[in-house]
Amino acid sequence: MRKAQMYWNKKYKENQTLWGCQPKDTLVRYENVIPLNGKVLDLGVGEGKNAIYFASKGFDVEGVDVSNEAIARCRENASLAGVDLETTVADLTEYDIPAGSCSLIILSNVLNFFHDEGIAAIITKVKKGLMEGGMIYIHAFDTNDPSFERRSHLKVDAESNTVFNPKTRNYTHYFTKEELEGFFQGYEIISTSQSLQLDVGHGEPHYHGLVELLVRK
Repeated sequence: MRKAQMYWNKKYKENQTLWGCQPKDTLVRYENVIPLNGKVLDLGVGEGKNAIYFASKGFDVEGVDVSNEAIARCRENASLAGVDLETTVADLTEYDIPAGSCSLIILSNVLNFFHDEGIAAIITKVKKGLMEGGMIYIHAFDTNDPSFERRSHLKVDAESNTVFNPKTRNYTHYFTKEELEGFFQGYEIISTSQSLQLDVGHGEPHYHGLVELLVRK
């Protein structure tokens, strides 16, 4: 946990905002079909844009992040918005989600930053923690992201969509739409999309290939 925590703390200190301030449009669009009797759990909460939105709508919300800098920023933003939410500093591969406790679990811009085994472990925990009728939202880099081709020499093996940066000692996984949907066989697909978007939120403007998935149990 410490290595990842140091890496992301540095990122947050270097950038005024990493992930923007507005909640994801898909989450806003389908807010009314999310069960009210469970927790909204935002894994990789970052600055809190999605968590704060749901807290403002009266949901019981918890945000989890490996970065204590992110959690501090999330709490500050929540205070400015006049909402209450629970926050936890934790490695997502080690964080326990009580079975059937969540009506919505958000994984926005976070699953990419784990190796294959970590991704599988997190998704297993998420599926266990979701109540019947609950929803899982994922937003992630896909294999159309320009950085995937640029970093192809860093693949962990020839057939993998995971790269390893020896300088930062960090993994980045680039999903395919089919791969992501394959984790949720038997779930109802509410929304799925792929896009290429210009990111102007931090650093020099750059493009990301993105895949988005919202499923219901």
